[in-house]
Amino acid sequence: MKAIMLKGKILLLFFVALGALTSCNDDDDANPNRLTKESFMQQAAASDLFEIQTGEMAAQKGTMNDVKTFGQLLVTDHTMTSNQLKTLAQQIGVTLPTTLPQDKQERKTRLEGLTGAAFDKEFANMQVVAHQEAIALYERAEDEVEDDQVENFAEGVLPHLRMHLQEAQRLVEALK
Repeated sequence: MKAIMLKGKILLLFFVALGALTSCNDDDDANPNRLTKESFMQQAAASDLFEIQTGEMAAQKGTMNDVKTFGQLLVTDHTMTSNQLKTLAQQIGVTLPTTLPQDKQERKTRLEGLTGAAFDKEFANMQVVAHQEAIALYERAEDEVEDDQVENFAEGVLPHLRMHLQEAQRLVEALK
């Protein structure tokens, strides 16, 4: 009888310990909406594609010299970050998009239909919005992505994005 009682107590202690272990896992602060490195890298690649393609348009179609120059700067800088991102993606094993997502394609299509001063104004306004979105994405990656290489990449690109935003805002003001 004592053996049965002892086995019962051991079994009870086992279940209590098991319950304590499972309730103390490290995921108490897990955020199901946390930005993953894959999601960040895919969104960053789409952002680069948009900047390169619209920058090429501005370099060709822009009427104001500052618009043309800014367009070329976007092509140069975002081609560089795109190449860095592609290298990082290959190292980590992440597949990046090669086409624009629908929302960015629609913005690009709208821009393609414009000429002259209307093009310049819309391009500058689009760049303000695009760079605000990119900065928010990269800042979120710094905070949420748990990969040192990805965090370092985001940290290195942010100053360029902020400078692009300032230039886009300056263009918006100049085109009023």
